[in-house]
Amino acid sequence: MRWSKSQYFLAISALMILLVGCSQNTAEDVFNHLEKAVELEQPFEEQQAVLVEAEEKEHQIYEEAIALGLDEFEQIIVLSDEALSSIDQREEAVSLEKESIESSYEEFKQVELLQEEFDDEELLSLFKGFSNEMESRYESYQQLFENYTHSIQLDRELFQLLKEEDLELIDLQTKIDEVNDSYQKVNELKEQFNDFTTQYNQSKQAFYEAANLDVTYVDSND
Repeated sequence: MRWSKSQYFLAISALMILLVGCSQNTAEDVFNHLEKAVELEQPFEEQQAVLVEAEEKEHQIYEEAIALGLDEFEQIIVLSDEALSSIDQREEAVSLEKESIESSYEEFKQVELLQEEFDDEELLSLFKGFSNEMESRYESYQQLFENYTHSIQLDRELFQLLKEEDLELIDLQTKIDEVNDSYQKVNELKEQFNDFTTQYNQSKQAFYEAANLDVTYVDSND
């Protein structure tokens, strides 16, 4: 799946933290779990280039295949098989993404055990806020993953159709319409997921500030 690079990841990069005061034990514990969750989403980020490259490759192959005539059917088969191989790789990349999201979410769930330790109403309210937003983000990802994997299957069916020598144009157009409709839904869910991620990051930062955690975000490329 393609994502807005400024939004999909839980943090910008590496972190440095200075703790103000000596009564920050619970807030520190929350911080450690949340930023461990960030680290666990690193494979999620790493798969983006794989997916983008595969999607672009498959689109190019499709354009080449439909430009060929029936007298070049053997070449259509070769191109379709190449696209099907790319789709398999994309499916594997999405699976790795999901494993990363699941691991990150399991780490995040550890903060729920700390909720009762807060005696500050403002911190407790902020804590519940980012927790609810993470839940919404996670549920949104599940919908996105389900729809994207369905779109992958439709892509696979499209290239399998191209390998049929007696393919009817109406059948091809029907499948193309299915693929387009599916990716339109994917794009809507992607935007929703990005919005939840932005809201979560903002609420998490508000909690850090209210807890007197002086967090400095450092660009890992520096």
